[in-house]
Amino acid sequence: MNAALRWYLASSASVVFAGGIGMVLFPWLIAVALHESAQRVGIAQMAGSLPALFLILFGGVVADRFDQRRILVAMHIVNVVQALVLVWLLAAGALSYAVLVAYALIGGIVGAFAQPARDALLSRVAGDRIQRAVTLMMGLQFSAQLVGIGLGSLAERAGAVPLVLTQAAVIGAGTFAVLALRVPPLDRQRGERALDAVRDGVKLVFASPRMRPVMLLNVAMGLFFAGTFAVLIPLLVRDVYRGGAGEIGSAYMLNMLGTVAATVALLARGGVARPGRALLVSLGVGALLFLPVVFGIPLRAFYALIGVWGIGGGIVMSLGRTIIQEAAPASHRARVLSVYSLGMMGGMPLGSLMMGYVIDAFGPLNAAWVPVLGMGAAVAWTAAKSDLWVLVPHAEPARV
Repeated sequence: MNAALRWYLASSASVVFAGGIGMVLFPWLIAVALHESAQRVGIAQMAGSLPALFLILFGGVVADRFDQRRILVAMHIVNVVQALVLVWLLAAGALSYAVLVAYALIGGIVGAFAQPARDALLSRVAGDRIQRAVTLMMGLQFSAQLVGIGLGSLAERAGAVPLVLTQAAVIGAGTFAVLALRVPPLDRQRGERALDAVRDGVKLVFASPRMRPVMLLNVAMGLFFAGTFAVLIPLLVRDVYRGGAGEIGSAYMLNMLGTVAATVALLARGGVARPGRALLVSLGVGALLFLPVVFGIPLRAFYALIGVWGIGGGIVMSLGRTIIQEAAPASHRARVLSVYSLGMMGGMPLGSLMMGYVIDAFGPLNAAWVPVLGMGAAVAWTAAKSDLWVLVPHAEPARV
């Protein structure tokens, strides 16, 4: 592993470690500490991903035109300041639903610019083994996230202030990892208007028979899986299993353990020969896993399903991103990856909002039909209308 990749992984791990704490702490503050309704939990979770709908494509253009390292340094600093402000409000007893929604919105804005820069930077430090680098990054990130989730599970015992301070410290340390990262400069073309550059990235993705079906599946994941992860799981724990931060954290930790196990297995295998086929099968199985939840299975069985769901998630995220990385031309990689990220990030707010209303109307157990039917239909349609089933890992000649 080269030095640039090591620093890249360290900086990425710092962000997802802090994000792992937030994955438990944020819904716990809303659903348990403030005891908000399912609709309001869904709206708050939507706020974190809503900025991606409007900004992530421009984030891709910015990352193609400007120094990606500087973008990441700036985003790290904003995240640290944001966390320290939240600490101050928590210590002052000023926590409210509006504060948490604003916090989520700012984090979403930061992510809309940081994610394309981070994604594009990976291909510059990976060398000639993109699939291995992507899988390694995913494994390390989810391992760090797993540790963060474990810390977030201590919210009821440790309190929110120490956990948010930990987030600020770790993200701050990640800033120095970005500064230590050295990559050759890229030739950048800045004459094109921003809207034209965004349009070129979107056209490139949807004109590609390799990228288009992966993009559509990513949208479906945002709608039917991300909403389940962000809203349904904590509300199932609260309303069906009568749990709190510890139980929410345990569910997320088991999911991440499954994801880490999948990425380790992919690294050991050296990749897969049919990435599109593995992608479709993993998503289909992931949809079916929520069928038993409808019938009110015991907590331990629920945990087991969440763990297996994580295995499929590790396969899907690694292979989907690998296909896009291989097919995207270097000159347009950041904006192409921003379009890909938009699929998930853009689907997340709609999925979170939808899940909140479905749970309020039909209850958390019946709401488990949403990922079963929604993702099942998306997988069946994509398998029938694309060549993903027979896709082999090779780079597609880019058409710009």
